[in-house]
Amino acid sequence: MTLPWEQDDFYSKDRIEIIYGREGTISLSMQAFARVKLCIDICSDRTGAPIFVNVEPINIGYAAMKDKGIQLRFLTDITQDNMQYVKKLMKIAEIRHLDDIKGNFGLVDGNWYYASAQSDEKTGITRQIFVNIKDFVEQQQLFFNTLWKKSIPAKQRIKEIEENLKREFIETIQDSEETNSLISKVLSSATEEILIIFSHAKTLMQYEKHGTLNLLRRKAAEEIAVRILIGKDYSMNEEVRQLLNRYQHIELRYLLKSIQTKLTTIVTDRELSLIIEEKEEEDAIGLATYSNSESTVLSYASIFENLWVQSEIKQ
Repeated sequence: MTLPWEQDDFYSKDRIEIIYGREGTISLSMQAFARVKLCIDICSDRTGAPIFVNVEPINIGYAAMKDKGIQLRFLTDITQDNMQYVKKLMKIAEIRHLDDIKGNFGLVDGNWYYASAQSDEKTGITRQIFVNIKDFVEQQQLFFNTLWKKSIPAKQRIKEIEENLKREFIETIQDSEETNSLISKVLSSATEEILIIFSHAKTLMQYEKHGTLNLLRRKAAEEIAVRILIGKDYSMNEEVRQLLNRYQHIELRYLLKSIQTKLTTIVTDRELSLIIEEKEEEDAIGLATYSNSESTVLSYASIFENLWVQSEIKQ
Protein backbone atom coordinates (compact mmCIF):
# COMPACT_ATOMS: atom_id res chain seq x y z
CA MET A 1 0.00 0.00 0.00
CA THR A 2 1.31 3.42 -0.97
CA LEU A 3 1.39 5.86 1.93
CA PRO A 4 0.21 9.47 1.34
CA TRP A 5 3.66 11.04 1.82
CA GLU A 6 5.11 8.69 -0.78
CA GLN A 7 3.11 10.53 -3.47
CA ASP A 8 4.17 13.77 -5.16
CA ASP A 9 0.90 15.64 -4.54
CA PHE A 10 1.39 15.26 -0.78
CA TYR A 11 4.05 17.99 -0.93
CA SER A 12 2.22 20.38 -3.25
CA LYS A 13 -0.09 21.81 -0.58
CA ASP A 14 0.50 23.27 2.90
CA ARG A 15 0.18 20.49 5.41
CA ILE A 16 0.46 19.59 9.07
CA GLU A 17 0.29 15.83 9.45
CA ILE A 18 0.91 13.39 12.30
CA ILE A 19 2.39 10.07 11.23
CA TYR A 20 1.97 7.05 13.49
CA GLY A 21 3.86 3.78 13.68
CA ARG A 22 7.42 2.69 12.96
CA GLU A 23 6.65 1.84 9.33
CA GLY A 24 5.20 5.29 8.67
CA THR A 25 8.00 7.27 10.31
CA ILE A 26 10.70 5.25 8.53
CA SER A 27 8.84 5.79 5.25
CA LEU A 28 8.80 9.57 5.85
CA SER A 29 12.55 9.54 6.56
CA MET A 30 13.17 7.63 3.36
CA GLN A 31 11.15 10.21 1.44
CA ALA A 32 13.37 12.91 2.94
CA PHE A 33 16.46 11.07 1.75
CA ALA A 34 15.00 10.49 -1.71
CA ARG A 35 13.62 14.01 -2.30
CA VAL A 36 16.38 16.15 -0.79
CA LYS A 37 18.35 18.18 -3.33
CA LEU A 38 20.74 20.28 -1.21
CA CYS A 39 20.82 19.62 2.51
CA ILE A 40 19.30 17.89 5.50
CA ASP A 41 19.67 19.33 9.00
CA ILE A 42 18.91 17.10 11.98
CA CYS A 43 18.76 17.97 15.67
CA SER A 44 18.49 14.93 17.88
CA ASP A 45 18.81 13.91 21.51
CA ARG A 46 21.38 11.36 22.63
CA THR A 47 19.37 8.46 21.14
CA GLY A 48 19.60 9.93 17.63
CA ALA A 49 23.03 8.62 16.64
CA PRO A 50 22.27 5.01 17.69
CA ILE A 51 19.03 5.11 15.66
CA PHE A 52 20.78 6.33 12.52
CA VAL A 53 23.41 3.61 12.87
CA ASN A 54 21.23 0.69 14.00
CA VAL A 55 17.83 1.15 12.34
CA GLU A 56 17.56 -0.01 8.75
CA PRO A 57 16.85 1.27 6.16
CA ILE A 58 17.56 4.70 7.75
CA ASN A 59 21.28 4.02 8.11
CA ILE A 60 21.52 2.94 4.46
CA GLY A 61 19.56 5.94 3.19
CA TYR A 62 21.57 8.41 5.26
CA ALA A 63 24.87 7.00 4.04
CA ALA A 64 23.70 7.11 0.40
CA MET A 65 23.10 10.86 0.57
CA LYS A 66 26.78 11.60 0.97
CA ASP A 67 27.45 9.92 -2.35
CA LYS A 68 24.85 12.26 -3.90
CA GLY A 69 26.72 15.33 -2.60
CA ILE A 70 24.02 16.26 -0.08
CA GLN A 71 25.14 18.42 2.84
CA LEU A 72 24.39 16.61 6.10
CA ARG A 73 24.44 18.46 9.41
CA PHE A 74 23.72 16.48 12.56
CA LEU A 75 23.39 18.21 15.94
CA THR A 76 23.18 16.00 19.02
CA ASP A 77 24.13 15.52 22.66
CA ILE A 78 27.33 13.46 22.56
CA THR A 79 27.87 11.31 25.66
CA GLN A 80 30.05 8.41 26.73
CA ASP A 81 27.18 6.05 25.84
CA ASN A 82 26.55 7.20 22.25
CA MET A 83 30.07 8.26 21.28
CA GLN A 84 30.80 5.05 19.34
CA TYR A 85 27.77 5.69 17.10
CA VAL A 86 28.72 9.35 16.62
CA LYS A 87 32.16 8.30 15.40
CA LYS A 88 30.52 6.16 12.71
CA LEU A 89 28.20 8.99 11.63
CA MET A 90 31.15 11.38 11.41
CA LYS A 91 32.27 9.51 8.29
CA ILE A 92 29.18 10.72 6.39
CA ALA A 93 27.99 13.87 8.17
CA GLU A 94 29.21 17.02 9.90
CA ILE A 95 28.35 16.51 13.55
CA ARG A 96 28.31 19.01 16.38
CA HIS A 97 27.53 18.72 20.09
CA LEU A 98 25.11 20.68 22.29
CA ASP A 99 24.40 19.79 25.92
CA ASP A 100 21.00 18.45 27.02
CA ILE A 101 19.13 18.39 23.70
CA LYS A 102 15.56 17.14 24.12
CA GLY A 103 13.41 15.77 21.31
CA ASN A 104 14.21 15.38 17.63
CA PHE A 105 13.55 17.36 14.47
CA GLY A 106 14.84 17.65 10.93
CA LEU A 107 14.66 20.03 7.99
CA VAL A 108 14.84 19.10 4.31
CA ASP A 109 16.17 21.79 1.95
CA GLY A 110 14.54 24.36 4.24
CA ASN A 111 11.21 23.32 2.65
CA TRP A 112 9.75 20.90 5.13
CA TYR A 113 10.09 19.99 8.76
CA TYR A 114 9.54 16.78 10.70
CA ALA A 115 9.80 16.19 14.42
CA SER A 116 9.20 13.71 17.24
CA ALA A 117 9.23 14.05 20.99
CA GLN A 118 10.50 10.59 21.87
CA SER A 119 12.51 7.85 20.23
CA ASP A 120 13.90 4.43 21.06
CA GLU A 121 17.40 3.27 20.12
CA LYS A 122 16.12 -0.12 18.93
CA THR A 123 12.67 0.57 17.45
CA GLY A 124 13.35 4.13 16.28
CA ILE A 125 10.61 6.75 16.11
CA THR A 126 6.95 5.69 16.31
CA ARG A 127 5.20 9.06 16.05
CA GLN A 128 6.19 12.05 13.95
CA ILE A 129 4.82 15.39 12.83
CA PHE A 130 5.24 16.74 9.30
CA VAL A 131 4.94 20.44 8.37
CA ASN A 132 5.66 22.18 5.07
CA ILE A 133 4.10 25.59 5.81
CA LYS A 134 6.73 28.07 4.63
CA ASP A 135 6.71 30.58 7.51
CA PHE A 136 6.84 27.86 10.13
CA VAL A 137 9.66 25.97 8.38
CA GLU A 138 11.68 29.19 8.04
CA GLN A 139 11.34 29.80 11.80
CA GLN A 140 12.53 26.28 12.58
CA GLN A 141 15.45 26.64 10.16
CA LEU A 142 16.49 29.83 11.95
CA PHE A 143 16.19 28.00 15.28
CA PHE A 144 18.40 25.15 14.03
CA ASN A 145 21.00 27.60 12.69
CA THR A 146 21.09 29.36 16.07
CA LEU A 147 21.66 26.07 17.90
CA TRP A 148 24.33 25.10 15.36
CA LYS A 149 26.27 28.30 16.05
CA LYS A 150 26.16 27.66 19.80
CA SER A 151 27.38 24.07 19.46
CA ILE A 152 30.91 22.67 19.38
CA PRO A 153 32.54 20.25 16.88
CA ALA A 154 32.08 16.55 17.61
CA LYS A 155 35.86 16.00 17.64
CA GLN A 156 36.24 18.55 20.43
CA ARG A 157 33.48 16.96 22.50
CA ILE A 158 34.86 13.45 21.99
CA LYS A 159 38.29 14.63 23.10
CA GLU A 160 36.72 16.11 26.25
CA ILE A 161 35.12 12.77 27.07
CA GLU A 162 38.08 10.56 26.24
CA GLU A 163 40.67 12.74 27.98
CA ASN A 164 38.36 13.95 30.76
CA LEU A 165 39.05 17.58 29.83
CA LYS A 166 37.37 20.67 31.18
CA ARG A 167 35.51 22.56 28.48
CA GLU A 168 36.62 26.18 28.23
CA PHE A 169 34.09 28.92 27.56
CA ILE A 170 33.82 32.69 27.30
CA GLU A 171 30.27 34.02 27.51
CA THR A 172 28.90 37.54 27.15
CA ILE A 173 25.93 38.27 29.42
CA GLN A 174 23.62 41.19 28.66
CA ASP A 175 20.78 40.61 31.11
CA SER A 176 21.40 42.28 34.48
CA GLU A 177 19.34 39.72 36.41
CA GLU A 178 21.37 36.89 34.90
CA THR A 179 24.56 38.73 35.83
CA ASN A 180 23.39 39.17 39.42
CA SER A 181 22.66 35.46 39.55
CA LEU A 182 26.12 34.70 38.14
CA ILE A 183 27.80 36.88 40.79
CA SER A 184 26.24 34.72 43.48
CA LYS A 185 27.06 31.52 41.58
CA VAL A 186 30.71 32.42 40.98
CA LEU A 187 31.34 33.58 44.56
CA SER A 188 29.55 30.56 46.03
CA SER A 189 31.71 28.21 43.93
CA ALA A 190 34.92 29.40 45.60
CA THR A 191 36.68 26.88 47.81
CA GLU A 192 40.07 28.56 48.25
CA GLU A 193 40.24 32.19 47.15
CA ILE A 194 38.19 35.16 45.95
CA LEU A 195 39.80 38.18 44.26
CA ILE A 196 37.68 41.29 43.56
CA ILE A 197 38.43 44.70 42.08
CA PHE A 198 35.86 47.50 42.42
CA SER A 199 36.68 50.66 40.49
CA HIS A 200 34.91 52.79 43.14
CA ALA A 201 33.64 52.31 46.66
CA LYS A 202 30.16 53.29 45.55
CA THR A 203 30.17 50.26 43.25
CA LEU A 204 30.76 47.98 46.22
CA MET A 205 27.88 49.72 47.99
CA GLN A 206 25.62 48.92 45.03
CA TYR A 207 26.54 45.25 45.24
CA GLU A 208 25.93 45.35 48.97
CA LYS A 209 22.24 45.97 48.20
CA HIS A 210 22.14 42.64 46.33
CA GLY A 211 23.59 40.70 49.27
CA THR A 212 27.09 40.36 47.84
CA LEU A 213 28.84 41.42 51.03
CA ASN A 214 26.84 38.97 53.11
CA LEU A 215 27.96 36.23 50.76
CA LEU A 216 31.60 37.34 51.04
CA ARG A 217 31.35 37.30 54.82
CA ARG A 218 29.94 33.77 54.73
CA LYS A 219 32.81 32.62 52.52
CA ALA A 220 35.30 34.26 54.86
CA ALA A 221 33.69 32.43 57.76
CA GLU A 222 34.47 29.22 55.86
CA GLU A 223 38.14 30.31 55.95
CA ILE A 224 38.21 31.15 52.25
CA ALA A 225 40.66 33.97 51.53
CA VAL A 226 38.86 37.07 50.23
CA ARG A 227 40.93 39.97 48.91
CA ILE A 228 39.20 43.15 47.76
CA LEU A 229 40.77 46.05 45.87
CA ILE A 230 38.96 49.38 45.58
CA GLY A 231 39.79 52.29 43.28
CA LYS A 232 41.13 55.58 44.65
CA ASP A 233 37.98 56.50 46.51
CA TYR A 234 37.63 56.64 50.29
CA SER A 235 33.89 57.27 50.35
CA MET A 236 32.98 53.82 51.60
CA ASN A 237 30.52 53.69 54.45
CA GLU A 238 32.52 53.31 57.67
CA GLU A 239 30.15 50.63 58.95
CA VAL A 240 30.75 48.53 55.85
CA ARG A 241 34.54 48.94 56.18
CA GLN A 242 34.44 47.80 59.79
CA LEU A 243 32.27 44.83 58.92
CA LEU A 244 34.72 43.71 56.25
CA ASN A 245 37.80 44.28 58.40
CA ARG A 246 36.22 42.29 61.21
CA TYR A 247 36.78 39.03 59.38
CA GLN A 248 40.23 37.46 59.55
CA HIS A 249 40.03 36.11 56.02
CA ILE A 250 38.92 39.35 54.31
CA GLU A 251 41.63 41.81 53.25
CA LEU A 252 40.59 45.22 51.99
CA ARG A 253 42.99 47.57 50.19
CA TYR A 254 42.82 50.78 48.15
CA LEU A 255 44.60 51.57 44.92
CA LEU A 256 47.01 54.47 44.92
CA LYS A 257 45.95 55.39 41.39
CA SER A 258 42.48 55.59 39.93
CA ILE A 259 41.30 52.90 37.53
CA GLN A 260 40.43 54.26 34.11
CA THR A 261 38.08 51.43 33.16
CA LYS A 262 34.79 51.14 35.03
CA LEU A 263 34.77 47.41 35.54
CA THR A 264 34.19 45.09 38.45
CA THR A 265 36.52 42.08 38.30
CA ILE A 266 35.84 38.83 40.16
CA VAL A 267 38.18 35.82 40.08
CA THR A 268 37.56 32.65 42.11
CA ASP A 269 40.09 29.89 42.73
CA ARG A 270 41.94 31.05 39.59
CA GLU A 271 39.36 28.99 37.68
CA LEU A 272 36.48 31.39 36.98
CA SER A 273 36.36 35.07 36.07
CA LEU A 274 33.41 37.45 35.87
CA ILE A 275 34.05 40.95 34.50
CA ILE A 276 31.14 43.37 34.84
CA GLU A 277 30.68 46.75 33.23
CA GLU A 278 29.65 49.48 35.68
CA LYS A 279 26.98 51.94 34.57
CA GLU A 280 26.48 55.53 35.75
CA GLU A 281 22.89 54.84 36.76
CA GLU A 282 22.42 53.64 40.32
CA ASP A 283 22.15 49.83 40.64
CA ALA A 284 22.76 49.50 36.88
CA ILE A 285 24.87 46.64 35.55
CA GLY A 286 26.12 46.57 31.99
CA LEU A 287 27.63 43.82 29.89
CA ALA A 288 29.42 41.01 31.68
CA THR A 289 31.99 38.48 30.49
CA TYR A 290 32.02 35.09 32.19
CA SER A 291 34.81 32.58 31.53
CA ASN A 292 36.74 29.56 32.73
CA SER A 293 39.40 29.90 30.02
CA GLU A 294 42.72 29.32 31.78
CA SER A 295 44.56 32.06 29.89
CA THR A 296 41.75 34.57 30.48
CA VAL A 297 41.29 33.80 34.18
CA LEU A 298 45.02 33.83 34.93
CA SER A 299 45.43 37.13 33.08
CA TYR A 300 42.88 38.79 35.36
CA ALA A 301 44.45 37.15 38.41
CA SER A 302 47.83 38.55 37.34
CA ILE A 303 46.35 42.05 36.93
CA PHE A 304 44.91 41.76 40.42
CA GLU A 305 48.23 40.70 41.93
CA ASN A 306 50.10 43.58 40.25
CA LEU A 307 47.56 46.08 41.53
CA TRP A 308 47.61 44.48 44.98
CA VAL A 309 51.34 45.13 45.27
CA GLN A 310 50.72 48.80 44.46
CA SER A 311 47.84 49.21 46.90
CA GLU A 312 47.62 50.58 50.42
CA ILE A 313 45.78 49.64 53.58
CA LYS A 314 43.53 52.26 55.10
CA GLN A 315 42.36 51.58 58.62
